[in-house]
Amino acid sequence: MIHLRADKIKEKWANENIKLSPPATPESITAVQEFIDFQFPDDFKELYLKLDGFADWDWTKNMFSIWPLAKILEEYHNENDKSFIVFADYLINAHHIGFVKGKNGVFKNSTETHELIADTFSEVILLINSDADILY
Repeated sequence: MIHLRADKIKEKWANENIKLSPPATPESITAVQEFIDFQFPDDFKELYLKLDGFADWDWTKNMFSIWPLAKILEEYHNENDKSFIVFADYLINAHHIGFVKGKNGVFKNSTETHELIADTFSEVILLINSDADILY
């Protein structure tokens, strides 16, 4: 199983001049989880306690944006599909990456379906950083 090194990921993104949001608090993570009725995996929480996503819709060189908790909550509130918990997008919402309530793994939305792309959040972050084909 791949485990995310949150401090190394934060350092990598900072070195790439990605605008990072300040760390989330445990209380803010708990509040979002309660509102959306979903428990984020530990590796997600570990990263968000180091940085709360990207600031100002910034993105990686391969055009993926990791959302802050406020954006996750805002989009969940506006989304019809309450089973899909989005935490990232490609090319300003060309498609989304997130969790599906009641299912293990991380998914991308392709048309009307959710396609499994990784077993863990850590794996997805590594896929994004390595520009893996499965993301597109």
